[in-house]
Parts: sequence; C-alpha cells; structure tokens
Amino acid sequence: MFSSDDRIRKEEEKLKESQKVFGYVFDNSTLLNIYRFFHNGYLDRFEFPIASGKESIVFAASKGDRFFAVKIYKVTASNFKNIREYASSRWGIGKISSKRKLMNEWAFREFENLKNAKEAGVTVPKPIKVYGNVIQMQYIGTKSRPALQIKDIEPSDKIVEQIINDIRNLFLKGKLVHGDISEYNFLYHRGKAYMIDIAQAITTDDPYSLILLKRDVTNIIRFLNKFGYSLNTDLVMKYVKGEADAFR
Repeated sequence: MFSSDDRIRKEEEKLKESQKVFGYVFDNSTLLNIYRFFHNGYLDRFEFPIASGKESIVFAASKGDRFFAVKIYKVTASNFKNIREYASSRWGIGKISSKRKLMNEWAFREFENLKNAKEAGVTVPKPIKVYGNVIQMQYIGTKSRPALQIKDIEPSDKIVEQIINDIRNLFLKGKLVHGDISEYNFLYHRGKAYMIDIAQAITTDDPYSLILLKRDVTNIIRFLNKFGYSLNTDLVMKYVKGEADAFR
C-alpha cells in the first residue's frame, strides 16, 4: 500500500506503533487520513487517548515536544442516522448516503466552526488541519493529563463571565449558535474555559437559532447556579443577543 522509500516506511511503522498505543482498529480510509498527518509533517506520534464517545475518539498526539489533540470521527458512528437527518435540515447535505463522506463533512464543519469561533474571539482550541474525518487542533492540558471538563471544577466569577461572553461573541461576532452547550462542552485549563464539540453549530440566520441559543443559555445557567450564582436566563439572553450591556 505504501512506497518502499525508507522515510515513508518509518512513518508507517510509527503509525502502526501508535495503533498499539490507542488500541483501536480503524477502517482503511481513517488510517490513510491519519497517515497524511504523519507524512505531511504535522505529527510524529500518538501519545494517549483523551476521550471516546459515540461519534468520535480524541487522542493526544505530538510533533517534537509539542502536543496536539487529534479528533477522529467514527465512520461507523452509531447515531449516523441522526447526524444525517441533522445535516439534511441544517446544511442540505442529508442525501449523502456514505457514512464516510458524511463524517468527513461533519469533521470539516467542526474545523470551519472552530476557525470562525477563534476569529470571533471565542476561547476554543485552535484548529490546525483536517484530513477527511480527522481533525488536528490545539491540545488543552498538560503532557501527563488532559484538561478537566468544567463539570469537575468549581467555576470562579472570572470563568462565569468568560463562558457567557464567549457564547455572546460566538453569536454576535461569529454568527453561530453552539446548540449543545453544557458543563460537558467546556475544558478548564490555566484559568480559562475552552468551548469544544462545535460541529453541530448553526448560523444565526437559521430559524431555530434563538431556540437553541436559549437552550444553551438555560443549560449552562442551570449548572453555574449550582455554585451559588443567581443568573437569570432572560437577562443573560438579552446580554448574549446584544440587547443589554451586562448580564447581572
């Protein structure tokens, strides 16, 4: 499958070694996409798994002494039907019958949404590169342990303000609504909360954008108020939409 060139063979050996590390069997298409990161000089090796869900698996990977996160969308995602229905209603691409092609599109959407969010000043992992169903992005955490989700910390006033301002910036500047915000969709590292899992985000001109925005705000307020805050959904919604200068 690969060239007999020594350099390429060594890269293939690195990939095989990485497979043993994360102990998961991928389809050939995914392996080829991973290989492209090695071959094109973006990565040297995989380090350890970070998270695994129904749609994707995330690993820490490295290039020299730098760490990155690599998110791999599963071609055999168990909720493929739901993803296709969502893609059909939001992006008009639901007629794609190939799981591989649709997961490639899903990965590309997350990559583009991360770029958009980053440009809007939202605290998100910086996107680096996408090949097919595989995304390389900024790694959030230390070399020994990935960052905690905010569900596992007690948020400070600074974190509360940052999260709400990031939802606001995503809406007003990025023209996006995350659509699935909760305490599971933020990573805490060095005093900041990083918004993640943004593939399903919709544009603000979508007829359901305000409905999903209110759901996002309601979900995160419910979590934050467990720590003694008294945030009001209506006030926060006005602030997030740019209708007020403060949210409390």
